[in-house]
Amino acid sequence: MSCTHHLNAMIPGRRWFAAVVTALVLPATAAAQSAPPTPPTVKAGKLADGQAAPVIDGKVDDAAWLAIEPHTTFTQQDPNLGAPATERTEVRLLFSKTHVYASFVCFDQDPSKIIMSQARRDASLAETDSIIAIFDTFNDNQNAFVFGTNPLGIEYDGQVAREGQAGGITFGGGAAGTQRGGISAFNPNWDGDWVVRASVTERGWEAEMAIPLKTLRYATGENQTWGFNVLRNIRHKNEQVYLAEIPRGFDIYRISLAAKVPGLTLANRRDIKVIPYALGSTNRDFTRATDQTDNKGELGIDLKWGVRPNLTLDVTANTDFAQVEADEEQVNLTRFDLFFPEKRPFFLENATTFQFGQPQAVDLFFSRRIGLSGAAGTLLPIDILAGTRLSGKVAGSWNIGLLNIQTNDATDQNGRLLSLDTNFTAMRAQREVGRSSYGAIFVGKYVTSDPSGTTFNKWNRAYGVDANWQVSEGQRISTYLARTDTPETPQNVNGPRGSDWSSRAFYDFRNRLWQVGAGVTHVGRNFNPEVGFLPRRNFIRPEMRIFFQPQPKRPKWIRRVAPHISANAFYDAEEVRPGAGRRLQTAFSHVHLFEIQPMRGGRFGWFFDVNKDNPLAPFQVYNRDGKRVVIPVGEYTWTQHAFEYFHDPSAAVTGTFRYRVGSTTTATSTPSKSRATSASPRASPPASAGRARTSRCPARGGRSSPTSCRSRRPSPSPTWPACRCSRSTTARPVSIPPTPVWRCSTGRAPGSSSSTTIAATCSTRRRTTRWAARSSSSTRASSTSRPGRAVPARRPRPA
Repeated sequence: MSCTHHLNAMIPGRRWFAAVVTALVLPATAAAQSAPPTPPTVKAGKLADGQAAPVIDGKVDDAAWLAIEPHTTFTQQDPNLGAPATERTEVRLLFSKTHVYASFVCFDQDPSKIIMSQARRDASLAETDSIIAIFDTFNDNQNAFVFGTNPLGIEYDGQVAREGQAGGITFGGGAAGTQRGGISAFNPNWDGDWVVRASVTERGWEAEMAIPLKTLRYATGENQTWGFNVLRNIRHKNEQVYLAEIPRGFDIYRISLAAKVPGLTLANRRDIKVIPYALGSTNRDFTRATDQTDNKGELGIDLKWGVRPNLTLDVTANTDFAQVEADEEQVNLTRFDLFFPEKRPFFLENATTFQFGQPQAVDLFFSRRIGLSGAAGTLLPIDILAGTRLSGKVAGSWNIGLLNIQTNDATDQNGRLLSLDTNFTAMRAQREVGRSSYGAIFVGKYVTSDPSGTTFNKWNRAYGVDANWQVSEGQRISTYLARTDTPETPQNVNGPRGSDWSSRAFYDFRNRLWQVGAGVTHVGRNFNPEVGFLPRRNFIRPEMRIFFQPQPKRPKWIRRVAPHISANAFYDAEEVRPGAGRRLQTAFSHVHLFEIQPMRGGRFGWFFDVNKDNPLAPFQVYNRDGKRVVIPVGEYTWTQHAFEYFHDPSAAVTGTFRYRVGSTTTATSTPSKSRATSASPRASPPASAGRARTSRCPARGGRSSPTSCRSRRPSPSPTWPACRCSRSTTARPVSIPPTPVWRCSTGRAPGSSSSTTIAATCSTRRRTTRWAARSSSSTRASSTSRPGRAVPARRPRPA
C-alpha cells in the first residue's frame, strides 16, 4: 500500500479532499501577498544618576513612573480583529545602568470581575487576567526573552527562538500538548533572576517588573534598538489585545512584528555567578568490631560567567542537581521511550540553540542523555565529573553553542556496570538571515576508559545541516539532513551498527483563516543518535494538517468555528522484499469537522479518529504482582466518535462533558519468531461492550485456514458479517507466556453506534477457549494456578 493510497483512505472521499485543497490554495496565495502591519515605536525613560529607582510594590505611583509618558495604544486580536481595546492599558519602560524596569496599569471598569486563577510560577496565563511582555534584545526579529504575570504577581518567564516556530505540528484530538519545558522553539523552563509585584486597585490591576540587565543577553553600545511587545488578556471579557498589532493565527512570539524601542545606551557587563555546594555525612555501625565510623564528603561548584553581554560560559564540577524540580509522572503503555523535558539549570540557557531535527520525534541532541543511565529499567543518575558550555550570539547574526562534559562510570546496587567513563561533545552553529536561518550540528559520544581495553571501539557520532526558510509573511519551509556513524565491531552490542541517514521537509502556512502544514520525515534502519531522542527508527512518515477558523458575525454568542483535519502514517523505510511495497507500521487520522468556540471561552464539537497499528513483535505493557499484559503480534484498527463540551475554564465553577463511542477490529497473523522491529507508538488490545453472539469455528487439524464458520445469530438477518477465524497470540493477564489459540472475530453489528465484541468458541486439538466481552470472566486468572501453566476458561453455555 502506498503512502498516497493510505492517506486517501484515511480521509473519506478523494473528490472531497481535492476540493478542500483547492479551496485552500486560493485564499492562501492571496493572503501571502498581504503586507504586515507597521510596528509602532515605544519611548523608554532613563534613570538619571542619583535618581531613586521605583519601588517594586505592585503600585505604579512612584515619581520615576509619573515622569514617563505611557504608551496606551492597544489593538484587539480577539474577538474583533483590529478594533481598539475596550479597556485602557498604560505601559512604561525605564532603563538604569543595571536594570530595565517595566510597569503596567490595566484599567478595568469593574475590578471585581478580574479573574485570578493561578498562583504558581510558570503557570499558564491563558485563563486569568494577565500581562506577557517580550524583549527582542538583539533586534534580530527571531529571538526574545519572555516575562509575564497576573494580578497575583506570579513569575512567568522563558526564551523564544525562531519566532516560536519549531518546524512541525502536533497531531491528535483534544488539547493535549507537550510538557512544560519540552524541546521546541519556546522554552518556558528557563528561569531568570527578576522581581515582579502586582495588586488589584480601584483602577483595575497594576504590575511592576525589575529585570537585571545581567539576566538578559544583548548587544552593547550607544543608540541600540530593542524589539518589544505586550499581550494583555482581559479574561472576564475573553479579549486579547496587543501593544503592536498581531494578525490572527499568530501570537506574542511573532517577534518580527514587535514594536521598537530606540535610542538605548547599554554598557558592557561581565557578570559572574558562583554556586558552590558541600555535602557531608557520618555513619557509625556498632555491629562492626572495627572501623565502626564511615565519613563521607563531597564538594562541587557551578559557575556562570557573562564573557560578554551576548555570550555566556557555564562551568560545572562534580555537579549536584538535588534542587531540580521532579519530573511529572507518566504512565507508559507503549514500547517506546517517553519524553521528559530538561530541567537542570546548567543546560537551560539558550537550550533552543542546540535543538536540531523534529522536536520530540527526531532530535540529534537531547541533554537528558547526559548524566542518566540508559540501561533498560534503571534510569539511575550518573555523576558528572566536569563540564563546560558556551552559548550565545556572535558577529551579529550567528548563534553558537559549544558543550563538553565528562561523566564517571556507574554501577547499580547489584554491582552491574551501567555506564563507562564517557565524554560528550556538541557543537552547533546557526546563521540568521532576516527571518530565515541556516545551520549545522555535530554531536559526539566517546568512551574514555574501559577495563576491557576496547575503548577506541566505543563511540557514536551524529551530524547534520538544517534550514528554516521564511518564504513570505505566512509561509515557512523547514528542512534538515542528518547522518549518524556507529562502529561495526563486536564490542557494539547495543543498537544498530554502521551509518545511516535521516531527513525531513515540512511546509507551514498561516493566516487569519487558515493554518496548513504538510511534510515528510525519513529515518533509516541504522540511524542511531545515541545522545539524541529517537523513539523509533526505520520509517517514512507523511503528515498533514488543515485548520480553518472563521469568525461568523451571527449568532453573537459564537466567537469562532474551527473545523480541522489531521493525518499521519509511519511506513517501513525499506521494502521487506523488492516489489512488496512498504509495510504500514502506524496510521492516525483525526477529522474534526464540527467545533465551536463560544464568546465566553471553552469549546464543544464532534470528531472521529481512526487508528491503525501493526507491531511485528509482542510487547509488555503491564507486569506486577504476578500478572502481566502482553500485546500480541497483529494489525490493530480502532476508531472512536466523540462529542466533547468544555465549559468556560475561567468560570468559578467549570466542568467537562465527554461522550465517546468506538469500535475495535483485530486482524491477527500467524505467530512467528519474535524479532526486534520499529513499530507503532501505541497498540491497544481489543476493547468490547454491548451484546454478543456465539459462533463456532471448526479446526482443521490445527492449521490456520479453516474452511467454514457456522454462526448462530440472535435473529435471522443476512446482514451480519461472516465469522473469520485466524490464529493469534493471546494476551492474558497472568504470569505465563502468550499461548497460541484459535480466535474467532467479526465486525460490528449493522446500524449499531456502539462498540460490539463478538463472543465466540474456537476449538483446537488441545484446548477450548471462550471469548466474550471485556466484562466477562473468560480470561480471568485463577489465584491458585501454578506459574507457567495455562488456566482453562469456563465452558461456553449452550446457545
